[in-house]
This record gives sequence, structure tokens and C-alpha cells, in this order.
Amino acid sequence: MRSDLERCIPELSSGSLTLAGCKFKRAHIEDGSWTTLHRLKIDDHGERREVDLRGRLLLPGEDEPASREGGPAFGAEGWQCYLPGVRLDLGVQPADQALDALPVLTDAGQSRTLLERSLRECATDLTDLQLAKVTPAVMRYREGRRCTIRYDLEYPPEHRRANWPASVVAKVYEGAEGHVTYDAMRALWASPLRTSSTVTIAEPLAIFPDINVVVQRVVPGEHSLKEHIKTVFAEGLSAGVAALSGPVRKAGRGLAELHASKAVAGPVVTWNTQLEALRHATDELTAVVPDLTGAMQPLVASLETLALDVPAGPLVATHRSFRPAQILLDHDDIAFIDFDGFCQSEAGLDLALFRTTLCDLALRALTKDDVPLDAGERRACEVELDELCATFLAGYEEVAEISRPRLALWDVLTSAKDIVDCWRKVKFEHLERRMEFLHRRLGTEPVTPHAA
Repeated sequence: MRSDLERCIPELSSGSLTLAGCKFKRAHIEDGSWTTLHRLKIDDHGERREVDLRGRLLLPGEDEPASREGGPAFGAEGWQCYLPGVRLDLGVQPADQALDALPVLTDAGQSRTLLERSLRECATDLTDLQLAKVTPAVMRYREGRRCTIRYDLEYPPEHRRANWPASVVAKVYEGAEGHVTYDAMRALWASPLRTSSTVTIAEPLAIFPDINVVVQRVVPGEHSLKEHIKTVFAEGLSAGVAALSGPVRKAGRGLAELHASKAVAGPVVTWNTQLEALRHATDELTAVVPDLTGAMQPLVASLETLALDVPAGPLVATHRSFRPAQILLDHDDIAFIDFDGFCQSEAGLDLALFRTTLCDLALRALTKDDVPLDAGERRACEVELDELCATFLAGYEEVAEISRPRLALWDVLTSAKDIVDCWRKVKFEHLERRMEFLHRRLGTEPVTPHAA
């Protein structure tokens, strides 16, 4: 793609601008084709700037666009360019209209006024709060969907109270998602999980209903379990597993406490709901890749049949996005974050998602320079990672019971959805690992990528 950009964009091919970086951010299927998002770093005679481009992948048989010579300059509104090498039609990503509150929330002066008023109105123990200064910092930003901003707060010295927070986090949402998240966090804060000695959760402080913003206290933790996994496996497989045993066991126990909290909020998400989501994702994919039609149907049909003979578990308070990225580490302590998908479902939804993601992240960390592990290395990894998953489940079973047959079904369903998402989101570098995980759960031999 980089070579295509440098060849097809006149400002780059002439050398008037230099392409300093090209990042593929994400892709998804939209209106019967793949839509992609890219971030280019441009060197303009020593000055760096970023340009976000939105692309559409032309499918086989689709006509290429006509020449667009004489159009707007690169990066200007209305600019377009076609890259024939990768069959990608590019344009400038439009300004974010969905999160129109961002300019106010990222301005130190305006956000100070907004935060002070909302915290006084919504948080019962902050009615007399006075802010002297706030320093906003964008932590995560997904264009058009969500933005997380941390605010470091300063107070007039003569008015400072011990219970006033040093920092808060605001999450900006598209649509009504903020209301759903705030309700979930309030339900959890009113549950026994608030006083857990195993896991910390954030206190919800305020909601700005008109602009879909939720404000919460900051929980301790400077890095996530996902980041920790990348670090500890640099020392090798056994060292990584040993370093993870403690936090993974605690994560299992904390998840069981979450499930037992009896916090009620969000939608009901059943096994059939998730099975239907897999069908929908597969249909969406096969609409643009007809050669894959029917490939997932035998597995889906088997899951549907097997589930009839394995009783469903009770509905419990469910995180729904429970992955290592949603666990913060603070020395030996852990915190759970990101309850945006909170719902009522079976425990297997969270348990399977965490275990599949844990194994995937570990195998990625153990793969050096994109060289695949040989058969012996892969088998050793499988054994050790299965033990790590068992440690996670042991922590869970300190608090709650697990139906192993039901969990096995959730494992396969989750892996199947991960595989379809590799295609839908153009993440083929993850496909072989996820296929292997699925085959291990099924007790079958994986087909080599070339044979497939």
C-alpha cells in the first residue's frame, strides 16, 4: 500500500511531501464491501502532520474508477485517489460529526466549567466541589464511536476536601450508549462488588445526558493485563506463565464475584442471541466473498443441536467484553474497566472470551519476528496455556460453579466468531492461531492454510 501511495499521489511521487508513516487502523464490511481506515504521517518540509483516509476495497469484477486528475490537493476536502495495486479507492476521512462534544471536552476552560457543574449536581458527596484548573488528555479515541479523556484536577488550596478526586475519566459515546453504561456502573456500585477485596471498580460520578458523556473516578493501575502479557513472555514461555498465574487467578475470582453481584442492567443476551450474531456476521461476509458460502454452516448446525442437550446456565451480571485489555494491574491488585457492553447472560460468555483472548495474546507475544512456531514449540505452548486457563477457572470456582460441558460450547462459539471476524476485519495475521484454538476445542486436526 505504501508503494502505491507514493506512486499514485502526485505530491508524494514528486517529493514535495514525504510519507513518514502509513498505518492500517481497521476495516469492516459496510454496504456490501470492505471499508477501511488509514492514518498517514506526512513530512511537509520538516513539519509533521497526520492525514486520516477512508478507503473502499473494490471486489473482483468491479470496475475501477475513472481518472481524477485535476481534483483537490492531497488532504483537502473532496480529495480522492485510487490505488490499483491494492484495488483501494481512497478519500479523506470526514471530520467526526458523531461526537460533536469533543471540542468542548478537550478545551481546558470549557471542560472545567462543565465538570464542576455536573459533579456538583450528580455526585452526592461533591456538592461543594470547586475546580481551579483541569488538564484534559485524550487516552483512547475511536472515530465516530467513543472517546476516553482523563482530567487531572486542581483545586483552590483553601477549599480542598479530602474526598475530592485528583483525577477523573470521561467517556464520550455515540447515541444512547452512555446512558446504558452509566446505568450499569450505578448498578455495580450498588452491589457487593463495590467493597470486594479481590477487584476494584470505578465509581460513576456523573452523566451529561445531552452529550452522552459519563464521568467516573480513576481506578488504580498504570497498565493492562494485555500489556503485561506482551512483557512477561519476552522472557520465555515458562517465565511468562509463572508471572501471569497470580493475576489470572485473581481475574477469575473477580469475574465470579461480578457474576454473583446480582447487578441488573443492560439487555438480555442469550446463547441463541450469540448464535444468531454468528449467523449474521457469516452472512455479511459471504455476501462479499461468495466462495465462503456454507463454510461455517456445519459447525453452526452442530452447536445448535448440541446446545439442546446441555442445559443453559442462569443469567448473571455479565461484562460482555471481558478480555485482558479490560483488566488494569496495580502491583498485586486488579481493577475491571469498560462496562459499555454490560448485560445479563450466561457466565460462559465472559469465561470463553477471556480464555480465547488470553491464549491468542500469549501466542502472539511468543511469536518472534513473525516466524511461526514449529510443531514442538506450539505443542509446548498449548500445554502451558491450557494450564494457565485452568488457573483462571480455578480462581473462578473459588466463588462460583462452572458447567464444563456448557463452557465447552461457549468456547467453540466464541472461537468461530473470532475466525469470521478475522475475515470481516481483514486481520488474517490472527487467523491461523484462532483456527488452531478452535480445533483444539473440537479435538480435530487443523487443515493447513495452503490446503484450505
